This record gives sequence, structure tokens and C-alpha cells, in this order.
Amino acid sequence: MKKKELKELNQETLSPSSYEFWDDFYDSGEGKGECYEWYVHFNQLKTYLLELIKDGDKVLHVGCGNSFLAEDLVEETENIHIEIINIDVCENAINRMNERNKKITNQRVRNSLVYQVEDATETKFSDAQFNGILDKGTADALLSTLELEQGDNEMVKLLLREMYRVLKLGGWFVCVSRNVCLEPYFYSDEMAEWDLKRIDLTTNSTKGKGITQVNYIYLAKSLPLSNDNE
Repeated sequence: MKKKELKELNQETLSPSSYEFWDDFYDSGEGKGECYEWYVHFNQLKTYLLELIKDGDKVLHVGCGNSFLAEDLVEETENIHIEIINIDVCENAINRMNERNKKITNQRVRNSLVYQVEDATETKFSDAQFNGILDKGTADALLSTLELEQGDNEMVKLLLREMYRVLKLGGWFVCVSRNVCLEPYFYSDEMAEWDLKRIDLTTNSTKGKGITQVNYIYLAKSLPLSNDNE
């Protein structure tokens, strides 16, 4: 079998919930370029993010890949100080972003960004470490097990539970998805409690002229666990 045919076969058979899929994606797939943005760009999220972000916030960006989202957010918030920790399971993507970050001439922006390899479902961060969390597509990747994308997905449960653990009480979680079936997961875990709002954002699709795509922005706030769950 030719290398090209093998690559195409891997893309078809590997689940986006696997490490191997992302190694291939950022090494020789669509993510091999300087930047790949999932679903929406910063300007399409800016209004929501600027309402949430505050001076001194420490933010976790999960599944960052080679997105410029964090960099754009720091540049936009020039009058306040924030720190963004960007994590991804793909070492290739993290290495490339670290190299990019070294070349940023704006010292404030450069010093506000950290990139490191981490599994978002099981991080090494301490409890209640972050004021806010950003996700564009990580939850969807874990939903994509090449099976029906609904029902009881343990990986998604682990992700949301871990986000709740590392988020400060009252902290915010912005999760961008293209799956309405993600919403019930915010209510299904007795070890996490969320106040949830969903915003439907329609954007132009890359699949063709005149085609639109609905993106679901889940705005979640961590709440104290109820007495029944303690």
C-alpha cells in the first residue's frame, strides 16, 4: 500500500478521540500549516470573552493545537494582565507553538502565554487553579468515537469533571461545539454543578458558498455542589 493511501486509511479509521489522530493531523494533515482554527475565529467570540475576562485572570485553553485564539485574546486585552495556559495532547503542535511564541516581539503577549503537553481529561493542575477555561472542539473530538455521537460517553464526562475540578468556584467555561448532544453532559455528573447557557452562532461554512453552519457556544459557570452530591 502506498504511503498516501495508508495516510488516507488512517484518517478514516482513527478516532478523533485518539492521540494518534492528532499526531497525524498536525504532522501532515490539515493542521500542518501555521494556524488551524476550529469552528470560529477570535473575532466571532470576542464579545463573549471580553465580557468574562478580568484583570489578573488565569485562563486554561484546552486542545489548543496551533490556534491563535489565546494570542489574539491577550493582544485584545492590552489594558489588563492575564495569563493563558494552553494545553494539547499533541507534542508536535505544542512544540510549534512554543517556537512561535519565542518569536513574538511583544513581550507582554509573549510572557502571558504558556504552551505545554497535557491530557485535558486528566491534567496535573491543582484544584481551583483557573478563573476561566476555553475550549473549541475538544469536547466534540472526545464525542467522535466513530460511533453514534450521543449517549453515555465516558471521555466527555471525564473532560467536564476535570474542567470543574481545576476551575475556581464561580469561574467561567466557554465551550464551542457543533453538537447539541453535548448539552446533557453538563447536567449528568453528580461530581460537577454548572449554570449553563447556550448561544447558537451561525457562520459561513467552509464546505461551499452559501452554506452555513450552526456553532453552539456553551457558557458555563461552576456552582457549589448541592448537598445531595456531597
